[in-house]
Amino acid sequence: MENLLQPIAEIYTKYVIEKQPSPSYVEIYSRENKEIAIVYAKAKQSNTTASHKENNDKKEELDLTGSPLKLDLSLHTILDDTLISDEPQLWRKEEALHTPIDVEQAREILNLYSQSCNTVSKEDSIPMWIVCKPAEAKELLFTIQSNEKEFARGVVTYEGSTLLEEVDVDNIVQDFASQEQISENLVTVSVDCKYSISGVSYSNLTVEEQLNAPHGGVTELYCEWSAKTLLIPFISCKVQLEQEVTIGHLASPCNAIWKSVTALHNINQLLVDMTAAGPNSINLETAILRNIIQGMKRPNNSKRLNNLLNETETYTYTAECPAGGCVCVTEDTSSLRQCMSAMSAQGSSNDFTYKLWDILRDCETAEELITILMQALKFISSGKIRPFIDVNNKSYLSKLVLKLSRGHSQTAKVLKNLRSSPPQALSLVAQVGVEKTMWEYTRVMSLLEHSFFIAGIWNTDARSHESIEQINQTIQDMTMGGDFTLNPFETIATTENSIRIDAESFCIDDPNELTVDDFASLKKHGLVSEKKDVNEVPLIADEIDISPWKNLLMKFAQVHVCLEHLYRAEMCLRVDFAQLKPIASKLLEHYASEKSPIKTVGQLMSEPAQKISLPIANNIVQDHLKKSAFWYRMELKKKPNCTEGLSRECRHIYVYSQQPVFPPQVWQHIEPPSEEVAEVTTVEELKYHCTKYVNLNNQVSRKLAFLEQRLHA
Repeated sequence: MENLLQPIAEIYTKYVIEKQPSPSYVEIYSRENKEIAIVYAKAKQSNTTASHKENNDKKEELDLTGSPLKLDLSLHTILDDTLISDEPQLWRKEEALHTPIDVEQAREILNLYSQSCNTVSKEDSIPMWIVCKPAEAKELLFTIQSNEKEFARGVVTYEGSTLLEEVDVDNIVQDFASQEQISENLVTVSVDCKYSISGVSYSNLTVEEQLNAPHGGVTELYCEWSAKTLLIPFISCKVQLEQEVTIGHLASPCNAIWKSVTALHNINQLLVDMTAAGPNSINLETAILRNIIQGMKRPNNSKRLNNLLNETETYTYTAECPAGGCVCVTEDTSSLRQCMSAMSAQGSSNDFTYKLWDILRDCETAEELITILMQALKFISSGKIRPFIDVNNKSYLSKLVLKLSRGHSQTAKVLKNLRSSPPQALSLVAQVGVEKTMWEYTRVMSLLEHSFFIAGIWNTDARSHESIEQINQTIQDMTMGGDFTLNPFETIATTENSIRIDAESFCIDDPNELTVDDFASLKKHGLVSEKKDVNEVPLIADEIDISPWKNLLMKFAQVHVCLEHLYRAEMCLRVDFAQLKPIASKLLEHYASEKSPIKTVGQLMSEPAQKISLPIANNIVQDHLKKSAFWYRMELKKKPNCTEGLSRECRHIYVYSQQPVFPPQVWQHIEPPSEEVAEVTTVEELKYHCTKYVNLNNQVSRKLAFLEQRLHA
């Protein structure tokens, strides 16, 4: 293919002539995102690059004074509700440099390309598209796709602006039938449209720009139907939810869990490195646990720890334990937004080690994490507080906290040994983080009655391989026999079961002695030595098995993408739990499976923009479908196997759009100006730009034509 383009590129050196995926303004007419040969003149870039360097030199000054031109994105509190600084558009950012060329030169290039393709097979031929400077006929695009058996060509023209109600589809069908010399009942009409519900896509920006962008994603509805009308038929149309979310966006309340996932990812990598190269191979002061993004808040973790210890000392055993040990989900929780906002504000549990993890995960380095951990354990060992530990918390750190709070004689040695073994300290902390994160995802998804499927994911048991539909059927069968709870955590509802208050279960009779039997679990993990070796400081082996964590972290990443999509769908579509359930099923089937496109946490950290397209029921979004769509597209062609009329393939595609289909360099030649077209006083007076694409395809025999030329010669 490059051999066909090379001669043309050598002649027309001032134009961009290359093979690339379809630009947006081609894709909307071709309805394909395949590779094409594109021709355009490239606009000169402004001095933004040069000024960017100058702006960087002023960074310190702007940090103090603030830039009047830049939104302080760290102040985000609500996703998309109040920040509408960007509007959706049909062309992509990089296409702003696509400049049109003269119509006559476009025809010359297409003729030259067509002659080059005369002997090329259909499989090896690709279409060429040229963006043009509109002439009297207001041509915007030319295209040609020629091969040894076919000659296809097309043109896109600007047809003016119109009210949608003024579009006479019957008249358009009649004109098409008359042109093709066929009956009107042999014309097929297919219509599709897109509703821009909320947000703007920033997938072509850098990771830091995406996380700081005004919008945390984009939500759209794509609809299609086969009827001779632009008015959407609510019952028969097919609806797709097309959505993009930005994982880790600074405004997303889902970061209440995502911060745990990224911290665990970094801790796990440190532990793997320490296992491979030794515990002393890592510089704890430079070992990054929290990736700092510009605009991100940097909390004072020492102050947060002091507040937690003071709070723990105040409530001790008087704290009320909610049903299931969860403080962010109650009987009154009616939305994911309510749940995630509560989790962001107050955490998910009153458990002391869970609250401590929320602080430790925000530490920037491994050294800071271990320092904060040791400060907490040292204060606990003073015996001033009796930390609140949920009965379901089986982590080693929870056992250590309970035992140290009794103030035993060998506490100093325990803390010294722990401080001297970074892998053990990190493992103790990460184990709590893993358990808490696993519990939080399950607890949140239980709002949508998918907690059994989620639990199967963590356990990787036989149930995890069943489809959600199979599991739902099993649950339904079980409920036929009587009451059955869909929430596996609701059985943990009493204060007695949720708080370990039986001191005798964890303490020995003599407070001045520490026996091996009493501290068996600590001894097993190297946190205390044998009594006879009181002068020996043993090496602490990393006996917490971290091998399952890699797989768990992958599952966390997969479930989190589902959560972000569900949260955004709830917010933008304004749907309730019942309407979210089928969407959740489809998301989990796609992401939380062996065929999932998400394989690691690091993948989401480097590629935060994640897109999904899935079918949804019309009744869920009927209120949105009653509004005007962002654009409508209507395609007319002959019915298959039609023998009437002209012996050629013909397609007419009309696009009615609120915004220009083409980038400014092209659209600026169109009259009237777009701001006059898009002016809205009432819904009925919203005018749409109309562009028309005509594509013709004739069967030809190049070889016969070539022989005839030779005979006449």
